[in-house]
Amino acid sequence: MKYFILFFFLPLFSLAQSNNQLLQGQWVKAKAQMKDGSRIIDYNGCGMDFVKYSFAPNGTVDMSSEAFFDGFKTQYKLSNDTLVVGGTLYNFLGLTKDTLKLSFFALGADDSQIPVYYFTKVKAHNIVSAATYDAALKDSVYQATNEVFPQVNGRIFNLMNAIAQNYDKGTLKASFIVDKKGRVKNFTIISMDSIGKGFARTIGSSFGDLEWQPACKNNIPINSIVQVTVKTARSAVPGSTRIMNTLKLEYDFLPKAPYAPIDRDEFEASQQYFKDAITYYNSGNHAKALELLGKCIEIDKINLSAYSFRAVINANLNKTQDACKDWATLAAFGQIEAAKKLAKFCKN
Repeated sequence: MKYFILFFFLPLFSLAQSNNQLLQGQWVKAKAQMKDGSRIIDYNGCGMDFVKYSFAPNGTVDMSSEAFFDGFKTQYKLSNDTLVVGGTLYNFLGLTKDTLKLSFFALGADDSQIPVYYFTKVKAHNIVSAATYDAALKDSVYQATNEVFPQVNGRIFNLMNAIAQNYDKGTLKASFIVDKKGRVKNFTIISMDSIGKGFARTIGSSFGDLEWQPACKNNIPINSIVQVTVKTARSAVPGSTRIMNTLKLEYDFLPKAPYAPIDRDEFEASQQYFKDAITYYNSGNHAKALELLGKCIEIDKINLSAYSFRAVINANLNKTQDACKDWATLAAFGQIEAAKKLAKFCKN
């Protein structure tokens, strides 16, 4: 009988071991949507806010939102249909040699409220990327994308330390090639504002001094060209004599949202209008709730919750035409439930 039990559990053990082996390596987010197929909308690229994971055999994972650089290490554990990354619990929906599908656990939530994330294993996947012939390299150079790009062995602080002690304040946009051997070629300044020429040259040299891993397709190193925007500043630390250098990179090859971002103050103001609208609605003052939702949307034009809440209020007040306008907006953003209501109640 004990042999029967052993063979009964062996397939489950083999499956878990196989999945752990497949998971090892580097993954980048390729798509994000709700479980019902609705789009995830945000100001960081329509639900495509960049995240990459590097899973190691020792049970640690490096998680980063910086395309070029490593992030921070934490523990992970894969067990049957559950993946735990640090303190985050994911529902493990699917895994092949080059695709990974995850969702959050949300007990009692419907499919329109559950985010699903799709990842690709960048070095193993034969991803389509435009290529041109470079006469100097005598080889093809591929345009970087959110799935094909070179990387640095180290964190962004390596670049900050390499640049200089005294930063200029300003913005520089540049392009460069990282060849098959991880060498930086053809660093070209596209534009810059208040940054001095000497400091711009320092930035270019510092990118070249980093230890690069070339981009790969099907695990084969390739030449890749990237465009990046560097924003630097130097300021005094409040209440101290210490000076702080700050550096921010914007990766022009990553997906961008088709609408202008809002700043933190604007976001907080829009959220307060939304919270106040809920309070007034619960107290029976629907007119005031609608007014506040309008102010929320005026600031944050992609606040799906505000559009949805306003549509519900107007529908309950038999203001179907006004509700239909918000359902139409939500349907245009790819919200499936809103599209259904638009078809059902707004035929005219």
